[in-house]
Amino acid sequence: MIEFRELAIEYFNNSRPAGLGNSSRIEEDPAREARFKINLVIDEVHSIILHSGTIPILTVNPPPAVGGYQANVDLIANIFNLNGLQIEPNHVVDCIDRVIGKYESNHKSAFFRIFNPFFSLGWFLDVVSDLPFIAFGKFGFDQQKMKTSIIGRFVKGIMFLAPFLAILHYLDFLDPVKQFVHKLLGFNETN
Repeated sequence: MIEFRELAIEYFNNSRPAGLGNSSRIEEDPAREARFKINLVIDEVHSIILHSGTIPILTVNPPPAVGGYQANVDLIANIFNLNGLQIEPNHVVDCIDRVIGKYESNHKSAFFRIFNPFFSLGWFLDVVSDLPFIAFGKFGFDQQKMKTSIIGRFVKGIMFLAPFLAILHYLDFLDPVKQFVHKLLGFNETN
């Protein structure tokens, strides 16, 4: 992330807006080289940013005299289009700085998560519960919209719970859990 930050600063320091009404930038040689390097890693960086929990979206409102619609702009995906959208480059650097800060503050707890079996189990169950949405996404459906719908959350919950219950079953812990839940809910067992 720090390297990407430096590349972005290198790009913006060595390029300038082409002029009023023109959405492109005039790029000097260092900017063109930085642009090439940014394009090589931009998808990976975007994924890292999203996994940090930071949403690189800026809401843009057109000036009232011009009119138009409010738009949500992904700062990373549109890093080379900021000039045309009248967005200052410092918004990109601010977003990257927030992500770096999150990862630096989370460094110690991340080390302990490596050895926490419940973290790995939770990660595995999360991946398994995403499988139906990934499959529908391959058919062209909006994966994120499906996942956040009420039915999608219900399906994700079932997909998260099913492997957990299967693991309990194979470890012979399912019956004690069922008995505990029955006692908790006040069901009488009549066997």
